[in-house]
Amino acid sequence: MASSCSTTGHVWFMIMIFVSVLGDGDGVVVSKDGSGDYDTISKAIAKAPNLSKEAYTIYVRAGTYKEFVTVPPHKTNIVLIGHSPQTTKIVAPANTKGTTIDIYGAGFMAQNMAFVNSADLNASAAVAVRNEADHSVFFQCSIEGFQDTLWAVSGRQFYKNCDIYGTVDFVYGNAAAVFQDCSLFARYREYVTFTAQSREKASERTGFTFQRCKFTISPEEWHRMSQVHATLGRPWRPYSTVAIMDSYIDSIVDSKGWEEMPGQPIDKVTFVEFNNKGPGSNTSGRVNWTGVRLLTHLNQAMPFTASTLLDADSWIPKKGVPYDSGF
Repeated sequence: MASSCSTTGHVWFMIMIFVSVLGDGDGVVVSKDGSGDYDTISKAIAKAPNLSKEAYTIYVRAGTYKEFVTVPPHKTNIVLIGHSPQTTKIVAPANTKGTTIDIYGAGFMAQNMAFVNSADLNASAAVAVRNEADHSVFFQCSIEGFQDTLWAVSGRQFYKNCDIYGTVDFVYGNAAAVFQDCSLFARYREYVTFTAQSREKASERTGFTFQRCKFTISPEEWHRMSQVHATLGRPWRPYSTVAIMDSYIDSIVDSKGWEEMPGQPIDKVTFVEFNNKGPGSNTSGRVNWTGVRLLTHLNQAMPFTASTLLDADSWIPKKGVPYDSGF
């Protein structure tokens, strides 16, 4: 059996190889013990070049970083890379209000990290990630909160092999966002809502797509599965758009599938499902709204793919992240 040191070294070596596809391999190191270039992530971002056209990589060594992090608009193409979501975490400081990480700079990417907001169930929101960065990517990350965990505000966003934990509207906003091979974990609450997409106008090219994802209860709450009643989403704005495709929908999801948002109309939404499986995937009992549909052909599902919704083929390959442009 390899020692923990050799295992850690191997992981770090593989990360360095991955980063070589992002740019020239240069970067800085953040370490809590002072052995790196900076001891906080915020300091490293503040010293990053402004309006960079190339990836600027910040390697974040294992540790729990208790800070609020902001990536300003002029800090473009920032790449944060940790050891793993289990060992490299940014955690909102206890007993304070705020978003764990706010991202504005285009081209942002995070890999092998956790973003945690541990505000309890009594808080009105526990935003771990607020993202309005165009061409942004989260790869092999964990995003953990309760209500309003991931605020996908705007721009084109891609999430791959990520775990997202929450309770109410925990993936929300008006980005064009595609989630591939992600797990959405409902934390214990009697009533859970996975999404609240907020497309306001028919002319906008926004929406959420979940492809080969899993909608289920968080592993530590398996014993309470029968006590949780969930819906796939509700419309935060009139033209709310969500597509769930080739995904697993667990029994916690109610047969009606979707629910109303107080004060919002339901006659303009687009909530579609395609080729899903699992005990919650039966669509025969779904709400009877005009825009709630079961898609039956690939050509009906194509508008919701990464290639179409995100124009993914023009920018995701440059990130070095595996993705499917279609099916």
